[in-house]
Formats: sequence, C-alpha cells, structure tokens
Amino acid sequence: MSYFKDLREYLAALEEKGKLRRVSRQINKDTELHPLARWQFRGLDESQWAGFLFENLTDVKGNSYNCRVATSIISPSREMYAFGMKATPETIHQHWREAYQHPHPPRLVPSGPVQEEIHIGQNLAEHGGINEFAIPISTNGWEPLPRWTATSWFTRDPDTGVTNIGVYNGYSLGPLRASARNWRGHFKAHWNKCRQRGVPLQAAAVVGAVPAISLVGVTSVPYGMDELHVAGGLAGEPIDVVKCQTVDMEVPATSEIVIEGEIPTDYMEPDPACGEHTGYIIINERVFAFNVTCITHRKNPIWHDIISQMPPSESSTIRGIGAEGRLTSLLKDACGIAQVKDVAFHHCAGAWRLCVVRMQDVGGVRTENPVVWHALLASLSASTDWPKMVIAVDEDIDPWDLESVFWAMSFRYQPHRDTRIIQGRYSSLDQSVGPYDIEDMKERWYPTSRVSPQGASAILMDATRKWDYTPVSLPKRHYMENARKIWEELGFPPLKPREPWHGYSLGVWPDKYQRQAELGERGEFDQVAREIMDEGGKV
Repeated sequence: MSYFKDLREYLAALEEKGKLRRVSRQINKDTELHPLARWQFRGLDESQWAGFLFENLTDVKGNSYNCRVATSIISPSREMYAFGMKATPETIHQHWREAYQHPHPPRLVPSGPVQEEIHIGQNLAEHGGINEFAIPISTNGWEPLPRWTATSWFTRDPDTGVTNIGVYNGYSLGPLRASARNWRGHFKAHWNKCRQRGVPLQAAAVVGAVPAISLVGVTSVPYGMDELHVAGGLAGEPIDVVKCQTVDMEVPATSEIVIEGEIPTDYMEPDPACGEHTGYIIINERVFAFNVTCITHRKNPIWHDIISQMPPSESSTIRGIGAEGRLTSLLKDACGIAQVKDVAFHHCAGAWRLCVVRMQDVGGVRTENPVVWHALLASLSASTDWPKMVIAVDEDIDPWDLESVFWAMSFRYQPHRDTRIIQGRYSSLDQSVGPYDIEDMKERWYPTSRVSPQGASAILMDATRKWDYTPVSLPKRHYMENARKIWEELGFPPLKPREPWHGYSLGVWPDKYQRQAELGERGEFDQVAREIMDEGGKV
C-alpha cells in the first residue's frame, strides 16, 4: 500500500473517514479561526477531535485570500496520528522503530507541484510575498502577529550535509521577513556552525508536506540521522524532493508552499508574546530572523497550521506520540532493556514533561529493581529538557490512564525509598524554575536561573511492586467477561475497559482464603461462617 502522494490526497482520505470538518462559510483568520478550532479541545472528547479545512478566509482589514487553511489535521488524536503514518494506534511505536532501523533516502525528481508558481528576484513580492497566504493568529488577544505553527524548517549541517527537519513556530514580520523560534537542538547546532564560519544559515520553510514530514519534524530524532531519510522510513518509501531555487536544499516536491531564505548568524531579535505548549504565554525571548529569497507554491495553496498552546491540543498529541516512539526505541533498542513494554506521555504536561514507562516481566522472571532504575535513568538521556517527571509502573498498569498510574503511585511507591531527583537539567519554557525579572528585561532575554547548573531538575519514581501483593480487589476475569455480555445484551453504552478491569493474584493468597473463596462460589456460606467463628477468640 503506497503512502499519500501529497497533503491533498491525505485530506481527501481524512474526509472519507469522517475526520475532516470542511468550513465553507467566511471565517476571519485573525479573530475566528483558532478560537473555532480550539473549542474541540476544550469541549469534546478525544474521540470527536478532527481536522478542519477553511476555504473562505478574510482578515481584520477585510482582505480575502486565494489560499485555504488546514488545521488540526495531523494529530489531534492518537487515531489520526496513526492514520497519517498508515498504521494503527497499536502499531505506532513499532512503525517508529522500523523508521529508525530502515530509513529511505529521498528521491530527487526534476520538478514537482510545489513549484507550479515561483516568485523570485524582481517578482519575489509580486503577490505580497508572505502576505499572500492566509496565516492565522494563534492565541487571539495575546499574540500580536500571524503565527507560523506547522512550518517544517529544513536546514543542512555545513560539515556533513545531513538534513534536519524541525517544526518551529515563528511570526510574519512583513512581505519578505519572518522569524523562527528555536534556542537549541539541531537547528541551533547548524546555526552555530555557520556563525563560526561567518556565513548565514540557509533554510527552507516547508508548509503542507505529507504527514510523515511533520511527524519527523516534531520528534527529537538523534543528531546525525538525516531526517528526510527517517521520514521516508515512516512513509515506507522514498520522499520525492526537488531542488530549491535560491538555497542549497532539497524539499518535498508535493508540498503546498516552500519559502526559501537565509538566517543571519550575527543578529537576533526579540520575540513578541507567544502562547506555548506549557499552557502559558511566553514573553521576553529572543529568536532568529529569516530573510526570504524565494517563494514557490501550488495553485490555490493550503496553509498548514497546528493547534498548539494550552494542552490538550494537536501539538501535545503529535509531540507526545513522537516522544514515545523516540524513547521506546532508545530504551528497547539502544539500551537493550527488553523489560520495557510501553512509554506514555501526557497532554496535561504539554506531552514532554510527564512520562510513564511500563515494565514487563520477560520469560516469567520478575523484573529486578536495578533494571527498573536503568530504564528510569536512561529516559533522561533522550533530551536535556524532557522528561521532567518519569514514573515506572508494572505491566498491569495502563500508562496512558493517569487514574491507573496514580493508583500505582499511591500503593506501590514510597517517596523516601523510590525517588531520585536529578539536578542540572535545562528548561527554557518552564516558569516554575525561576521568575521573570520585569525590571531587568532589557538586559536579559530570560531568567538566568532557568539554565544555571542547578536551575532545573527531573524526578524519577519507581512505582513498581517490589514484592508480592494480595489480589487486586475486582471480580475475577470470567465474572467480568460474563457481565460484559449481559451489559451489551441490555443495550447499555459501549464500554471502554480501563486497566485493571478484573481481579488477579499478585502472589500473596494463602490456601485458606482460596478454599473459602471456592466455598463461597458454590454458595456454601454457612460453612465459611462456621470456620470464621471457630477461629474467633477472647481478646
């Protein structure tokens, strides 16, 4: 089964699946688009989250656009994330592992739809430059400019030629000027190498490529891996690319829009207020400038947008699942910890900050405590910034269900014994690390305490059982299965079982109690009662 050839084929497949809301009435991109799409994350269950395609757009000045906007289309839910990689929710992590292990180099083609229209040289701003596109305002009432949210920034390592793809947000600052927000990572490493050479960093801002590009761009792929190759691994086939017009870069041939340009390495500028995945507005940051040298796009292009900011959001879904795939591969493949079964990140922590690692017994041998700590400590090696809280749980705990996780925390974990705090971590957006110094904002771009050696920390918690327990206090499996049949016969609402949904032994179950339970199952209550009373005595 071949992969989606472009974003339009993907949107048609979404619509056929009933997961695309097409909006044909006029929508103001500056005041109505994001608030409308945001309501699904604040007012619907995740099973009802879907994508939007806005086809009739205007702005606060009454301008109309020959450009559509697609938002919340890649990963508002785990189901849609899987759909974008032609997988199932259950096989997402396996797809990621295969993409890392079996990448596909891109295939260079002479031309592609993304270059149907080319604006370059004297004609660069003939249609308004960047302003030709209906770029929405994101956190309305707080952010002052149209925000680039789903842009995949392509840069190349000047030493190795390896391509990095990163989804970073930024602002439109005029017809031929924008910004890019990234303070570290591979993009920053490329920028630093160019700065050392005294040359600008060439970049291509890709908008509306196939989903595999966005999925890779949001994920922390190990440095040195060519992310175009990894995207091909996700797609199961090479990504067709074309050469850019003004920068030494290849970009997906079927993208909707490509904005080519250069990023100065001797200049940075302040970033206006920005809503972030932490659920707060971020201020007083410094960002990279981006000078446009060429714009190419399809006819009647689609501007791709992501709903981010306050979790849950599309951003927390795509970030969290990508981090799960990255960390699962790291722990199981790179570290060789076969006892790791699943890794789960959670919306409430902006996806990156709260991680649950589910352990499993291998070959019937209980996982030893040092193996649990190997997994917990290794989980911090994925990034300097995330995760912030890591919880290890047993196989009978659903790592995506926080009620199940906190049940384990409540009764399988002792804070004094099962906790380690790791200091010296990095945190750029977590306001709990240190306060803003309003008086000193002209001198500092962010609180220095956020990056000091002891500024940020991580906590590791072992919520696995250390020894045998008495049984889980739910009816045994066959009772629950029979009751489910009756439930369905009665036409009650469909069940979504939460783990654990039946009782089971955890090792401590003396023969006396087993025998009494069997008597009770046969209705021999009098005999059980006599035994209990016979064991009574004076106190």
